[in-house]
Amino acid sequence: MDPIFLAVAALAVARLTRLVTSDRITEAPRNWALARLPDGHLLAYLIVCDWCVSVYTGAAVAFAGALLGVWPWATTAPLLLAFSYVAGWLASKEGE
Repeated sequence: MDPIFLAVAALAVARLTRLVTSDRITEAPRNWALARLPDGHLLAYLIVCDWCVSVYTGAAVAFAGALLGVWPWATTAPLLLAFSYVAGWLASKEGE
């Protein structure tokens, strides 16, 4: 596995996570989904939580890499978790 490619994949997960949770360009679909859920609903939290969404986007990137033969299937779970952690950590640093 190429370390540069892994770093780029991790940063792509971070960018996709931000796109889903807080970017203005996706504000309309995010608000549409949130408006259809009751206040305090768990699904609403799962849409705006950076750490939560990073798991979904990390899974998508990790599985896509395995499907395309970029890395072995055995590394999918660890990569998913690593990608998610990088994205969550970067999101936590955005306000600083």
